[in-house]
Amino acid sequence: MFNQIKDLAGGELYLISSLIMFMVFFIIVGIYLLKLNRKHIEVMSELPLTENQSTAHEED
Repeated sequence: MFNQIKDLAGGELYLISSLIMFMVFFIIVGIYLLKLNRKHIEVMSELPLTENQSTAHEED
């Protein structure tokens, strides 16, 4: 198995670039989640549970 990894013949570029894109994406998502406003998170977490607000399709 490790011999196949050693003999990529130019495929290292694709492996390294996909790993870098994967890591950059999750680092950006992690930073975004850490910087979110806590009040916004509370409002969004309670959104499906609040029944006192009627939607447009319920009024019809």
